[in-house]
Amino acid sequence: MNTKIVTYTGKSFDLLNPLPEMVCIEDIAHALANICRYTGHVREFYSVAQHCVLMVKANLPGGALQKLLHDAHEAYTGDIASPWKQCLIVHDFDVSVKEWEQKIQKIIGLALGINLDFSAEVKEADNRMYFTEVRDLMPLSDEFGKWRGNLEPLEEKIICWNPLVAEDIFLATYNGLRS
Repeated sequence: MNTKIVTYTGKSFDLLNPLPEMVCIEDIAHALANICRYTGHVREFYSVAQHCVLMVKANLPGGALQKLLHDAHEAYTGDIASPWKQCLIVHDFDVSVKEWEQKIQKIIGLALGINLDFSAEVKEADNRMYFTEVRDLMPLSDEFGKWRGNLEPLEEKIICWNPLVAEDIFLATYNGLRS
């Protein structure tokens, strides 16, 4: 079974046996900029990269680099819809998709020298972004209020970026936070 993908920069990334040397920020930025959130069920293209950058720019709770890179694993796994994550099992290791994503996230953290362990603050920021994205990019349903609880969407409306812009801004944000 072939478990390797070829990345944008030509690296080989083994999904089941990832190593830090298989990771680079350029691959992450490019892939996330070209992956649409919500399995494409949005009014217009909205990338994972833009989602991550907006979490940083909104000054939501959590470390800036951790927010920017909280979905970095999706550069290699794709953006698997949350309902699927609750159903799927990676059969070779009998682990949940979430555990598999966390393994890849940990390797990315090692490669970039950043602690990307789970953070309740980053999760709260991610949830605020989610409610903002639902409000601005998806048709509202009766379920929206039930999911939201006491979290409010951000005031600022989302204006979608094209993938090239999202990639450039993601890399600039990363480099700015690292300097």
